[in-house]
Amino acid sequence: MTKLKMCGLWREEDIACANALIPDYIGFVFAPSPRQVSKEQAKYLKSLLHPQIQAVGVFVDMDLGQIIKLVESGVIDVIQLHDSHLRESESEEIFDQREAKIHFLRSRVKAQIFKAIATTSVRAILIQEQSLADMLLLDNAKGGSGEQFDWEYIQQAREQGFKRDFFLAGGINASNLSKAISFKPYGIDLSKGIESNRHKDCQKMREIADRTRLF
Repeated sequence: MTKLKMCGLWREEDIACANALIPDYIGFVFAPSPRQVSKEQAKYLKSLLHPQIQAVGVFVDMDLGQIIKLVESGVIDVIQLHDSHLRESESEEIFDQREAKIHFLRSRVKAQIFKAIATTSVRAILIQEQSLADMLLLDNAKGGSGEQFDWEYIQQAREQGFKRDFFLAGGINASNLSKAISFKPYGIDLSKGIESNRHKDCQKMREIADRTRLF
């Protein structure tokens, strides 16, 4: 069954809806965003979250020590790393720098680590085959924007030997959900696609949850 991650939850009512639907993951955004939460907010919201749902902390260039504290204090269960310097094709140098962060976090905490990729080319996917991350998250170059990248890159990368599991993100909503799942991701990640007027819409969340469980 395709896993479901609902990202950018920041209100009590968002958590209440998630608790009723039991997605596999929800996301707390700690990076600058309309959906950003403070450490205190995240701690409170996590206390309300159904224990069956894993909380993912979404970070952009955050101090690794702060991330470790959030894991150790039980505020988050999974680390999702973005990078403000993501570019069209991640150079070997940038790849090594990002992998060094993952290596350091792995040495300190047992939490799973998701690595977000700016999927602007087939090469952007292929270079990640040897990543230390537990899971890749294929997104557009503007994470959280709700914009879709060219999903055909996924099939083209597979034809060239890409075998990693991944979450698919970026512009997924009820109208293109079936198409997104046809690329056989491990899971799908939605934020704007389950919102109305910049707030999480429980009806949209329910529709996505019900339809995802058909696959």
